[in-house]
Amino acid sequence: MNKKFIGGLVAMFLWLAVVVPALAQINAPSREDIKAKRTELNAQLKNEREAAKKRLETAREEAKKAAETRRAELKDKISKLRDEKKKQIATRLDEQMARLNAKWTDHFNNVLVRLLEILSNVELRASKAEVSGKDVSAVKMAIQNAKTAIGTARTAVEAQTKKTYVATFSSETGLGAAFKVVRNQLHSDLTSLRDGAMKSSREAVQNALQALKDLNF
Repeated sequence: MNKKFIGGLVAMFLWLAVVVPALAQINAPSREDIKAKRTELNAQLKNEREAAKKRLETAREEAKKAAETRRAELKDKISKLRDEKKKQIATRLDEQMARLNAKWTDHFNNVLVRLLEILSNVELRASKAEVSGKDVSAVKMAIQNAKTAIGTARTAVEAQTKKTYVATFSSETGLGAAFKVVRNQLHSDLTSLRDGAMKSSREAVQNALQALKDLNF
């Protein structure tokens, strides 16, 4: 084999062995970058928690205002019921609907905050892995997918928060059926949210965790 050709191959391999890793090291984040990343992620989490809380409070106020007229009409109809026991049950059921929706939307919001915290840890560990020379492209893609899924779920939770569940009935005999309709609708909406956007966000974060685990770092 031509000596020049062999010499060229040797030079090329030396270049690949020395220069390429050096270039990769230049592009990889430093330890100082990781510290800055941790500070940035913590600030983002704090801002996200506060913003999410404010959005839910705003959505809840909007729902309250939107239901004021309907709820006033319902209370007026309840007050005209002859059966005192039915009055108490109807009032309790009406309050229970609003309470349940608030309870579950708060729960879903807390779950999303926790998922963001987990994702933040994944992102930080991925940065450390990158410093060590690991290829973290799959992890970064999984993180971005998870952020998108969480954003979609948060929008869905805020939309659910704005919903109102006020029974409508025209006679005392239709009272039970009217409350059954709104109770079933509330259950259906909460279940759809739990098994839809919320489940997708949890699965997306789990995928990011698995992608990180696959690095064996």
